[in-house]
Amino acid sequence: MQTVSAQNSATTTLYLIRHTEKADLSSNPELSETGIKRAKNWATYFEKIPIDLFYTTMYKRTQQTCSTIAATKQKDILFYKPEAMDLKKIIAENPGKTLLIVGHSNTIPNYINKLLGTAKYEDIPESEFGNLYRITVSGENISDELIHP
Repeated sequence: MQTVSAQNSATTTLYLIRHTEKADLSSNPELSETGIKRAKNWATYFEKIPIDLFYTTMYKRTQQTCSTIAATKQKDILFYKPEAMDLKKIIAENPGKTLLIVGHSNTIPNYINKLLGTAKYEDIPESEFGNLYRITVSGENISDELIHP
């Protein structure tokens, strides 16, 4: 367990996932049929989990993954630049909220590692799309887990 400065002792929960399968290897592809199906499965997974805010990058694959889930909640999506994502800042700005962050195979683990202050998680293999990370922050305590639904 790591600690983070929090002005509030409310529990904040972050869910982080990688975009689902992409249609091709171009620089900004849309989702493949398999990716669309997995995004719908994520929407079902999160159906009973209240999510206050959705974050995604400007890439088509992350937007499509995120919007599939956000649409079921009738929530807006906030955009972030991958190089500027700071989980400590997001947590501080959203005490007591539940957030879903959609990113990339080489960014999601790094965001979590930076928050934890240790290299706990490796980049997600290119062929892997089912990782779900849950970070729970309560006061100064941070717990993290990798879930494979």
